[in-house]
Amino acid sequence: MSKGPLWLRVVHRLERAVGEPVESAVRSDTYFDLVSIVTRTTGKAKSTAESVSRRGLHLLNLPAGSDVKRLREQLLRMERRLAQLNENVEELDDAGRRTGVG
Repeated sequence: MSKGPLWLRVVHRLERAVGEPVESAVRSDTYFDLVSIVTRTTGKAKSTAESVSRRGLHLLNLPAGSDVKRLREQLLRMERRLAQLNENVEELDDAGRRTGVG
């Protein structure tokens, strides 16, 4: 145990003194039950807060995050459609040049 500097030996002892109880607690069923409860509660709290803020913003006739998300999705669909139409037009132009039409 006398290998290494004193500070390193102190750190290793401290790590063992603190680490072992923490590791055993983290591996327990109680810990996993607690994590599950906290995760569910956090999700419900976020959902409730989002619902309240959405209603408040709509009362003020302002867009909520869900409205912005929906508009972004619509915009992405339109951009994809425009890109597809642009490709179709380019293909038609190329075909017209090859056949001498246009």
